[in-house]
Amino acid sequence: MHESQPTRSLKIVQVCTSKSWGGMEMHVATLSELLHRDGQKVWAIADPQSRLFANLADHQIPIMPLREGGYVRPMAIRRARQWLEQVKPDVVHVHFSRDLWWLVPAMRAMPQTPLILTKHIGTQKPKTDWLHRALYGRVQAILAISDVIHRNIMATHPIEPQRVMTLHHGVDLQRFDPEQHRGLEVRQQLGLSEQDVVIGIMGRLQRAKGYAEFLHMAAQLKPRYPQCRFLMIGEASRGEEEEASAILDMIPALGLQDRVHWLGFRHDVPDVLAALDIFVFPSHAEAFGLVLIEAMAMRKPVVSSRCDGVLDIVEDRKTGLLVPPKNVDQLVKAVVELIDDPSLRERMGQAGRQRVEAYFNQEKMLQRLKEIYAKTSLAFN
Repeated sequence: MHESQPTRSLKIVQVCTSKSWGGMEMHVATLSELLHRDGQKVWAIADPQSRLFANLADHQIPIMPLREGGYVRPMAIRRARQWLEQVKPDVVHVHFSRDLWWLVPAMRAMPQTPLILTKHIGTQKPKTDWLHRALYGRVQAILAISDVIHRNIMATHPIEPQRVMTLHHGVDLQRFDPEQHRGLEVRQQLGLSEQDVVIGIMGRLQRAKGYAEFLHMAAQLKPRYPQCRFLMIGEASRGEEEEASAILDMIPALGLQDRVHWLGFRHDVPDVLAALDIFVFPSHAEAFGLVLIEAMAMRKPVVSSRCDGVLDIVEDRKTGLLVPPKNVDQLVKAVVELIDDPSLRERMGQAGRQRVEAYFNQEKMLQRLKEIYAKTSLAFN
């Protein structure tokens, strides 16, 4: 089916002042780079102390530095208003909901410029008071990264259904190409053999990502499967260093020093994923699960918690196995099934790659987003 193309390059401002480096911030960095490479004119507003700021600068994205802050920010409003009036964007795309509190007032003199919000996490308390109605009344479209976030928006936000749509993240199928990354070099660097069964987890080093369950699983598997080795890929976010240290302390406490490799943050994610035989994602709650589609793109069978946005991604017993969150025994049972059945691993890996190609293709995501930008921009002109 032929998809319409925007007729001109748009001037787009991406906004995210979060200091963290999680899925939201990585998505903003990736999206900005993709739009820039596509020929769009991209600017950004980001915290100068964040990894996002450094990443955007590395890709020559012009940035207005603005520190992450609270809700009442008169100086931020003034600076942003002056900067936006100079840039004169066609679309402003914000990713950190708290930024609406200064961004909406800053755009008061720009009523013809559409404002789009992507919601990356759910909301616990309804936002139905008059202040939130005023803020969200200025938002032309809210993009949910998964169906569970879409439902959460409808239940908690003062916005009409037609202004909310789901737009899943996408993965770069050329970068995450299992034919280009064999993983042998990573295995050799870690002293792992081709006969080892390598089981990995990736994400921020926090309990909510299921690292404790992963390590308890490894402890149960150690005496039964001497060929199993375990990789942990990720680091602490700002302010979570103590929690990360407690997780790492579990490795010697469980007697896993000879089985578990903590790799920290890695830039060569496709190579590391290629080194795995099984990818485990025991997150307690997850709005989407970008690392899941990356692992599936690399033809890795996955074992994941049955929760939230994961249900948009993993087809149980087809592309992976789903288990209840925080249930170590069920996690062990699922991983054992894959350890014992290499042919099942192969079938699930192939099915996972096919599902990513069909539903989580980065090029398709970008095309749909450009159409949303163009539609909202044209509606104002």
